[in-house]
Amino acid sequence: MVVNREAVRRRTVLKTIGAVGAIGSASGIASANGRGNRSPKLELVGHSTLGVRDGANTHAAVNEDLELAAVGSFASVDPEVRIVDISDPSDPEMTGVTDVGRGNDVRNSDIHPTEPYVFTANEGGPDAGWAVVDASDRADPELLTHVSVEGAGAGVHNVQTFGEDYLICALHHGDRGIVVYDISEPGAPEEVSEFQVDDHMVHAAHVRDEYVFLAHWNAGLYILDMSDPTDPVELARFDYREEEADVPLRNCHHTVPHPSRDIVLLGEEVGSSEPGYKHIVEFNLDDGETELLSSFQFPQHANQTDSTTFWWTGHFSDWGVDDQEDVVFSGDYKAGVQAFDVSDPEDPVRISQYMPNEGVGEVRREDPVRSDLLDHVPFTWGAESQLAGDSGYIYAADATTGFYVLELEGY
Repeated sequence: MVVNREAVRRRTVLKTIGAVGAIGSASGIASANGRGNRSPKLELVGHSTLGVRDGANTHAAVNEDLELAAVGSFASVDPEVRIVDISDPSDPEMTGVTDVGRGNDVRNSDIHPTEPYVFTANEGGPDAGWAVVDASDRADPELLTHVSVEGAGAGVHNVQTFGEDYLICALHHGDRGIVVYDISEPGAPEEVSEFQVDDHMVHAAHVRDEYVFLAHWNAGLYILDMSDPTDPVELARFDYREEEADVPLRNCHHTVPHPSRDIVLLGEEVGSSEPGYKHIVEFNLDDGETELLSSFQFPQHANQTDSTTFWWTGHFSDWGVDDQEDVVFSGDYKAGVQAFDVSDPEDPVRISQYMPNEGVGEVRREDPVRSDLLDHVPFTWGAESQLAGDSGYIYAADATTGFYVLELEGY
């Protein structure tokens, strides 16, 4: 069932901090919300070019408990997933690669919470679907199964595990929103439910406890109760079509809940003209109310042209852990990895930036298949921290230069 409630006009508190002077320098600043003279800085811990693969790298899924990462592929290559051993964070090692079957690319992946199973979102064709890879043998990962999703259109855009027994597939194309699978038997998944608002696409899903936070593209944020995964129930929403703001509300790409506070980061991906914003939204699951607390861009953004499509916009982001859980780490394409202090959610402040250019000389070679990404270094796909585990490391994948392990010092 879906809870339908009349749209309520909510008070909007907007603080746009797109100007360089409002945010501060890339290398670290004394923030406006009371962090004194600290000067945080993102530092490199470890890096791998992932064997200088043909085809761009996509999202890096990380499970620190399993000492395992998985990186997808993009742009004119066989759809493959790259297995990375992170047991030594200073020296991450790509140990194996496997083709995951149908589709043109692996746009996103996720890892089982307790077992070395990698789930891949395969795009490019109506039977692209998603796949399960057994990474028990890191040197020889095995494709267990490929699942085509009825009504998926061009395949599955994002996958997200929900507990140990379920997987959420965000279709992005097609007419079904999310589709939920029982994966208690990884080699024989079974579809159990779906959820969609009107005919709007769902780009990604993120999980906190029994709740799922959907990036419902033009419809914004939807929060579901999935304590019964066979019957998702809407609890709250921040619907772009119903809200007013001092900045555009467009292309809701990901919605990542804070580890402990009732706020959620909404990240937009806008490919042309003015780049997307990041928004901080407060939510109350008891009464379903939501409130926009702030919207911000990173300072060096520029309007995007036909030759710079998707350059100056955000991609995947995550919160930190422990004393850094109020920090947002964001993979922002040409802006690399950025860190924003959101301890005051009405006044986010950029505190550091890392440009992932390691190994650029190694990856520049004749005739690479990289869809013109070769000279677009950096082109950072995303960043993870609390989604990966408890260490506090930040993991990032750059489309051209590979896999990175970072840490934020001095916060």
